[in-house]
Amino acid sequence: MFACAESQEGGGDLSLDEFYTSPQIAKRLGVSRQRVDQLVDNGQLPQPLGRSGNTRLWRAADIELALAGNDPADGRLATPNWEKIPVPDAPLRLDVDEVLTVPGVWFAEAPRVHVRIWRGPVAGTRRTVVLYGAIAESHGIIVNSAETVARSIAAQYLSVGEARTAWWFDFWPRGFPRPDLSIDYVSFAFPRAGGSGGLLDTLLRRGSRDAWTGEFEQPVWQKVERTDFTRVLGSEPDLDYPPGTYTAAVVTALAAGQRPAVVDFDPRQLRTQLLHMTSLHSYRQALLGGAEDRPGLPALPLLVAEGHADAARTAEALGIAVRVLVPDALGAAEDYQRLSATQDPGSTLAERQFHQPSQAEGALLARYADMPDDQLSAGAVYRALTTVRTLASALSDQAETNSEHTDPALLQALAAAEPELVSVRHLLDPSLIDDPGPSPHAVSTLGDAEHAYLATISWWGPAAGDAHRKAALLGHVWEKDREDLRTGYDPYGRMVLHNPTTGALALERPRALPSTPYPDNAEILATPGNMTAFVLLPDGRCDILPTDPRYTFDDITWGYGGTGPDVFAQALAFAVLPHPDPERPQTLYDRPEHTRTALLKITEDGSQHDTFRISVATLREAAGSGAPEVSAR
Repeated sequence: MFACAESQEGGGDLSLDEFYTSPQIAKRLGVSRQRVDQLVDNGQLPQPLGRSGNTRLWRAADIELALAGNDPADGRLATPNWEKIPVPDAPLRLDVDEVLTVPGVWFAEAPRVHVRIWRGPVAGTRRTVVLYGAIAESHGIIVNSAETVARSIAAQYLSVGEARTAWWFDFWPRGFPRPDLSIDYVSFAFPRAGGSGGLLDTLLRRGSRDAWTGEFEQPVWQKVERTDFTRVLGSEPDLDYPPGTYTAAVVTALAAGQRPAVVDFDPRQLRTQLLHMTSLHSYRQALLGGAEDRPGLPALPLLVAEGHADAARTAEALGIAVRVLVPDALGAAEDYQRLSATQDPGSTLAERQFHQPSQAEGALLARYADMPDDQLSAGAVYRALTTVRTLASALSDQAETNSEHTDPALLQALAAAEPELVSVRHLLDPSLIDDPGPSPHAVSTLGDAEHAYLATISWWGPAAGDAHRKAALLGHVWEKDREDLRTGYDPYGRMVLHNPTTGALALERPRALPSTPYPDNAEILATPGNMTAFVLLPDGRCDILPTDPRYTFDDITWGYGGTGPDVFAQALAFAVLPHPDPERPQTLYDRPEHTRTALLKITEDGSQHDTFRISVATLREAAGSGAPEVSAR
């Protein structure tokens, strides 16, 4: 049986075994016993621990800490019973409606939250409700740093006692991060000074509020229905922000009395995308028209400086750059049209003004959306990507020197197009690749073929925009060989790294057909162990034998039966033998059986330890291709 303790006011120490009865609690609060029953029912006081006869008993410590607004274990407020909480006598008064910058959280931009605080009387008590909202500038800290958010709000707007007894809620608007809005009741633990809390009488005599360290710890979230939150306040708060409009600017405008707040709504950056496409298109049109200078296009002289051939390639690249930007812009325009035709329940709070393309911009989108697919081959996209990177590098140099040819708009447009070109290139069917880009490769031994190749290199560079190419090649060079490494380009524009002291050599092995067929009097030469073959041309140039891009492996060997000789035979069939349809080059296994047999015999016979050497004419004759005679280039 429980023993009831007498009131100890003004008396000795209170022990953890002492109890309060309902009359003692009523006297402690200065209210009636019926009011005590109400406080227990609505969750503001704990449930009794038990009974002694007909008398309900509460642990004294539980009551005292509850009166201080805390759970006995960790100072945490008891979660209200939402169905039984008393409704305010009148709607609570909105005292604070501001955007608060939260210090102490690392972000490139200091995060901000929307703080609303309501206060007012409820059933003889005072209720304080704090709602902090995840505006776009919050970076999600209302969950990841809830303790810091609460501490910042308390320091700015609340007294010590009010901070502990307030009802805390967080708010996520529609569309961020989920389609429906969300409200959570957030309860915090309030650590006591000294950690353990000491004796009960110490807590009570000093006052538990004084023992609080001022920190908020261990947040616990509970979903709250919108109707329950309205019951807490006694009125319906502003919550129906249209998706994408819950921002610091909108909150500030509403707090200042502007209703609805007008929002220039362009979350998908359609206006910026259209500016990028217009800039690229304007330069392309000028290049196609043969212009060398045009008002409003300050970078045009830079684009035509290398002659008509480069200008044509640049025009092609700019057209493809516009084309790859079109899908996202079209999608944004369609989304905006759909949203503008839909009445949003939050339109009384924020009016979204959707950006739409002008008539000229719409025509531009339609024009490039209809670009033939064959203009988006993998090779064309690769060439466009290379050109865009080269132009961006050149324009960056112009900007650094404040040149008259500087054009920030074009530079930004090129920067926007580059990642889209990369994505499109990765999505294209590999079987359609006509220029998949080089394959970086290291050469371990310098034989006659390699020396012949090095004799044709122009040693300079890297060129502007080629840092990525050099980095790719450098990954194939040992650390010990990187000192005194020189950079150069072969007659075909491929980058070469070479250390004259150690002999280290790294090159870009092509994986595309030669621009013109090799002449019959050219010679194919390969050094054992290097897995790369060269083509010695009668005009003194030396080309690298391309490998077939439709196969995974591109390391060639010879003198035995296996993968390496098979790859070599594939390369010879791809790069040396003629193709009935150059747009669809035949693979080794598309060739007649006697041709396959002849090529495999050439690569499998002989010794893998001897230099491989054969003339193009001999190869074609052995393969039975009946190739017409071609002139040397």
